[in-house]
Amino acid sequence: MTIKYQGLVAAPFTPFGEDGQLNLSIIPAYAKMLRRRGVVAAFICGTTGEGASLTCEEREAVAEAWMQARPEGFQVIVHVGHTSRNEACRLASHAESIEVDAISSMAPFFFKPEDTEALFDWCDAIARSAPSLPFYYYNIPSMTGVAIPARELLEFADGRIANLAGVKYTYEDMDDYRACLAIEDGKYDILFGRDELLLEGWQAGAKGAVGSTYNYASPLYVKIIEAVDSDDLQEARRLQDLSISMIDVCNSVGVSHLAASKALMPMLGVDCGPVRSPLKQMTSAQSDEMLKRLEAIGFFDFAELSLPSV
Repeated sequence: MTIKYQGLVAAPFTPFGEDGQLNLSIIPAYAKMLRRRGVVAAFICGTTGEGASLTCEEREAVAEAWMQARPEGFQVIVHVGHTSRNEACRLASHAESIEVDAISSMAPFFFKPEDTEALFDWCDAIARSAPSLPFYYYNIPSMTGVAIPARELLEFADGRIANLAGVKYTYEDMDDYRACLAIEDGKYDILFGRDELLLEGWQAGAKGAVGSTYNYASPLYVKIIEAVDSDDLQEARRLQDLSISMIDVCNSVGVSHLAASKALMPMLGVDCGPVRSPLKQMTSAQSDEMLKRLEAIGFFDFAELSLPSV
């Protein structure tokens, strides 16, 4: 059942029109752009996709649009997590019905599982709702507040969840990450989820990585992976430091990183529109400042983009 994703998996933004409603017409061009720029799969309706701000009907529509639009060989992983287990199971069943490649769920983030067994029960019910699909636990304590070590979940669930494929690991606990990779001699696919630590993740043994900045800066990360694989760690460190500088800029312009990043997408020909409330929209002045600071660190060269004309 385990799929070993190799390379970059983008976490796409969900495209909205100016009225705040879904703009699914963007997705075909979006999927082609990602594939052209070195991305192997999309992890949709997660944090970057504002999945928690979408209705279940909207999430199903987004999943269907990605499945219809994906290029040959391009895979689609659907995040089905929800604060309601019934709704998460519904989303999982729908994902299976449209034959996506895998599903994933984060822990519920209002009423939270108190221990490993409770987290297992949550994941087990969702995984059983789509038994033919690989299931990935989405470990993201910064958003869910659930910091149960992923290693403990994998060890507890091993042999109990038949379609358990691994973890989308969006956390900084590198000891836990390595422990997950080591279970049953590498049985599980542990997708690394911190863009600013990709170098460290690859050195720890990652083979696949999921990230938001892979939407618009994938050429940079492809080069980081190539540098690590060729043992050019000095070059890999230089490139990773550029990634950190880019992320720092997007984090410090007065809106969320998600809103700042989403505003970069028109440069790639895929205008994903605004973010949804309660996230704040970027102002024109903030956008101009961000682009000026990104230009200063060489962003348009290492992301292989053209500076927008004024």
